[in-house]
Amino acid sequence: MLVTYIRSSSFNNYSCCQMQYFITYVLGHQSVSGKKAQLGTVVHKVMEVLAGCQHLQQDNKKMLLADDALGDIKFTRKKLKSEDFVEDILKQSYDWYTSNCTHKYTKSDYKFCQDLTKEAITYNNGLFDPRNRKIVAAEPHFDIEIEEDWAKYDYEMPDGQKITGNLAIKGTIDLVTEVEDGIIEVVDWKTGRRIDWATGEEKTYEKLCSDPQLLLYNYAISKLFPDYEQAIMTIFFIRDGGPFSMCFDKKDQEKFLEMLKLRFQQISRNQEPKPMSYSRNHWKCNKLCHFYKNNWEGTDQNMCIHIEEHLKKHGMDETVKKCTAKGFSVGHYEAPG
Repeated sequence: MLVTYIRSSSFNNYSCCQMQYFITYVLGHQSVSGKKAQLGTVVHKVMEVLAGCQHLQQDNKKMLLADDALGDIKFTRKKLKSEDFVEDILKQSYDWYTSNCTHKYTKSDYKFCQDLTKEAITYNNGLFDPRNRKIVAAEPHFDIEIEEDWAKYDYEMPDGQKITGNLAIKGTIDLVTEVEDGIIEVVDWKTGRRIDWATGEEKTYEKLCSDPQLLLYNYAISKLFPDYEQAIMTIFFIRDGGPFSMCFDKKDQEKFLEMLKLRFQQISRNQEPKPMSYSRNHWKCNKLCHFYKNNWEGTDQNMCIHIEEHLKKHGMDETVKKCTAKGFSVGHYEAPG
């Protein structure tokens, strides 16, 4: 398969279902987020706005936050600290995201978002409330090239175009704060359950210490903010266990590069991506997967099976050529925030 970048989500996605990875990251077809995931996005937006406003006011900048979804948000120091401000941002976020998707929502869904937001900002006397933190960066995006010999790629696209370069890691970190001089803390909000979707197992502290997402973030932070000597990585499961914090060192960065190298090789050598279940009887296929629940355009065959059969009949190159989403190119893709 063609692979020019890896995100934390794509790293784990490949472990769960190679076919879903192929359809999403190589062919460029996007799935629709589930209802719970969409509600989680609402809460993430509230935390992002609070952090962004706190960042502006701590640096004595104009108290006007330009948000990509909610527009211009005016505030004062007093207003930022108020419960009414949080509620107003929550309502704006909820209205914006729920009006731009196909799911049906009820009052209980709004209450769900209220409860998650309250839990996040009141936990341990507001320890993780962005308004009580020194903000280094709110929702920083990263696109970091891996400068290793093994990370080089050289592909010829089905249309004859050649693309060369080095593998990159891309993504967005929820929040980066300064704990004290020389020490920063990365906070990643999780509104879902504390389980590994590839295995179905609970994510214990020991497993989180080897979690690809946290190791990827730790590596990214070392490149984005090299002046800090130490980074604390905190993953906060708002409704399933609270915060889990850990510190990584340079050996962990080396460990991550080895994990990344292995995943890069696995993906790039794979010419026959496998579905999670050939029978599609697994509940993750028929209950969660967008590509199983939706048909390929102009056919009565679901997208997953259509792509699988096309691969068997025509091979990788022809499938990439014929089945890639309009306007998508794996060689020039800019990963979203």
